[in-house]
Amino acid sequence: MQLNFKRQAGATLIEIIMVVALIAIITIGALTYFNSASESSKVQESVSALTGLSAVVRNQFQSQGDYDGLTESLLFRSTNVPVNLKSTVNADELRHPWSQTTTAVLVAPAGSPYATFTVTLAELPRGACVEITSKVYKNFESMTVNGTTVTPATGAATASLSCTDTNTNVLTFTQS
Repeated sequence: MQLNFKRQAGATLIEIIMVVALIAIITIGALTYFNSASESSKVQESVSALTGLSAVVRNQFQSQGDYDGLTESLLFRSTNVPVNLKSTVNADELRHPWSQTTTAVLVAPAGSPYATFTVTLAELPRGACVEITSKVYKNFESMTVNGTTVTPATGAATASLSCTDTNTNVLTFTQS
């Protein structure tokens, strides 16, 4: 008795499903890595822009002695303000990478007689809130996270715990 085995042509359904599953796993891994790298890039961009903006404001008002007249419009027209902070939608408005509106970065004189100024970042997601606060809280005299005051003495842990799970976190930095 002679058995006749025909050679199979093509792939079986199981083989096709395994290949598709493998491609899906690789794609998910790549997307996760890309999202993580993208978020990290946004945080670093914001930290650099925030410290740069603070330096620009101090340098621009150094000879005046106070921050009277400080507005977003004035900074928008300055050539020294980081370009990534300037809104491409509305002139005279500043923004950050997570903002859905262009008024998410506010700068204003504070104190009496305007001896300090504040920079406010609004509409931040929790991850960005935690990362930014932990990286820059020592660079400013004080900071509030959703109304909770944070100083270098209270530390980044207080700031991180004050960030909420919503995309409505507000950071306010005070600098003289």
